[in-house]
Amino acid sequence: MMITGEHTYNIIDDRGCLIDSQRSSSDREAAFKPDSVVHIFLAATDRDLLGKVNKHLRKQGMMGLVDMSGRIQFILDGRRGASFAANKFGAFSKTATLSFQEKIAKGDCAVENCVDTILRGYGFRTRLRGYALLRRMLHLSFADPALLRPATKRLYPLIAEEFRVNLPQIERNIRYLIQSLLADEEAALDQGAPLSGKRFWLSRDDKEGRPTVISTLEKLHNQVVSEYKSRLTKQYKIILEKEKRR
Repeated sequence: MMITGEHTYNIIDDRGCLIDSQRSSSDREAAFKPDSVVHIFLAATDRDLLGKVNKHLRKQGMMGLVDMSGRIQFILDGRRGASFAANKFGAFSKTATLSFQEKIAKGDCAVENCVDTILRGYGFRTRLRGYALLRRMLHLSFADPALLRPATKRLYPLIAEEFRVNLPQIERNIRYLIQSLLADEEAALDQGAPLSGKRFWLSRDDKEGRPTVISTLEKLHNQVVSEYKSRLTKQYKIILEKEKRR
């Protein structure tokens, strides 16, 4: 893979194929996205392959070879001096780093949006401290589900350090949050509120009796994951529809 200037080049070592991916100059403002292949070159001989590689090195100054394991080995053209090669790689590293940070930020935003969607669906009291703790726990457990096994030993300590609380305080605040929601649901039902009035009912969803902190955390985690997957599926379908219209 090589990215410099106006073009993005991908070289894949697979059955002697050389793939040249290019982007127009209008895409340069966008983040580093080497995902559009528009030209494919078949290198039938070593001479063809070396000729194409040498052409790109002379023009761009660097490239990366991607093996079947996904590892990248960068090749810098030192024929124009070490400083030229270092500057080329430095520019690439900066672009790639900024793009990676952008993707992380977008991913975090998408996860937080899914977490908020699920929590709003239940109607938790957002002003309670337990809400902030629970929200953060769902975000962390999405990135690393292993934190839930067991949550009291893996997830709780992280929350305690971040929010400067002890483990009993975490349990107590989230338990109060859950109890408040159950009380709100009971009061709403007593007043004749329809079940269609909100998306989720914690008092109706739990089939094992009164929900606990851990059972609620695991339930919400699974719902956040499902919400995220559902959105990805919808986005994929939209992309397919756009491709069909072209």
